[in-house]
Amino acid sequence: MKTVEIITDKGYPVSANVFESPESKTILIIASATGVKQSYYRKFSEFVCEKGISVITFDYLGIGQSLTQPIQKLNNNASDWGATDLHAVAEYAKKHYPELKITLLGHSIGGQLIGLSSSSVYASKIILVAAQSGYWKFWKGFEGYKLWMYWKVLFPSLINIFNYLPSKKMSGMENLPKNVARQWIKWCLSPDYLFGSISDQYLFYKNITAPLTSISIKNDKFAPRKAVEWITKKYENTASKRIHWSPEDFSTDTIGHFGVFREKFKDDIWPLLLNEIKHS
Repeated sequence: MKTVEIITDKGYPVSANVFESPESKTILIIASATGVKQSYYRKFSEFVCEKGISVITFDYLGIGQSLTQPIQKLNNNASDWGATDLHAVAEYAKKHYPELKITLLGHSIGGQLIGLSSSSVYASKIILVAAQSGYWKFWKGFEGYKLWMYWKVLFPSLINIFNYLPSKKMSGMENLPKNVARQWIKWCLSPDYLFGSISDQYLFYKNITAPLTSISIKNDKFAPRKAVEWITKKYENTASKRIHWSPEDFSTDTIGHFGVFREKFKDDIWPLLLNEIKHS
C-alpha cells in the first residue's frame, strides 16, 4: 500500500491509499460512508488486492488524513465530497492507471456521491452498499420522529455551538465540517433529498450507464430497504440489479450498516462482493 496526496480542482489535497495488484485489470475506488475514515476499509481492500484487483480508498476533506487544519475553518459542503473529492480520485485513477477499468463502490453516502461526480461516467461498474435517501420519513414510527428531532433541533444547535458537528461525542464517527452537516440536514428534511437543492447541471445520475448492483441489508437502521430502493432508481439509465441480504443468510445475528466491511465476513460476504467487482 502507498499513500498519495491528490490535488483537487479546488486546490486542496485529499489523502488516498492505493493498493496495487500487478495482475489487475480493474481498479476499485471506494467512496466511504459519512464520517468514516478510509482506514475502515483497509482489510477489505487488502483482501480484494490479494485477489488481483487494485484499490483506491480516500478520505473526504475534513475526515481522517484529509483533515489538515482545524475543522472549524473548513467551508466545504457534502456535495463537494462527490463533485470535487471523488471526482479528483477518479481522475487520478484514469491518469495513472489508464489501462484499468474503473469500478466505483459507494458505501452509504458514498453511493449517493457517485451521482454528483462527472467522472463517474468513466466507470465500467457501480456497486452501492447500503446507499440510501436520508429523508426522515423512510424511518417508521418513533425512529423517524427521532431523526426529525436530530435534523431539525439537535444537530443545528450543536453546529451553532461548536462550529462543526461533534459526531465523535454522539456516535464515535468522525466529526463533520459545519457546511457538510448543514447541507446533509437540508437533504434529510426534504422528500426529494439532495435532488431538491442541487440543480440538474450538477447531477450526473442520468449520465451513468454502467451496470449497477445495489445492496441493502435487513434491519439496517441507517438504510431502510425502501430508502435504498429510492436512491437506486435515481440511476435510471443503468442496468441495475438489487440484492437484499439477511443475517440468517450468513449464519449470524446481525450485519448492520457497517458490518459488510468487517473481517468477520471475509469468508462469506467478501467473496460475494468480490464477484460483483470482477464482473464489470
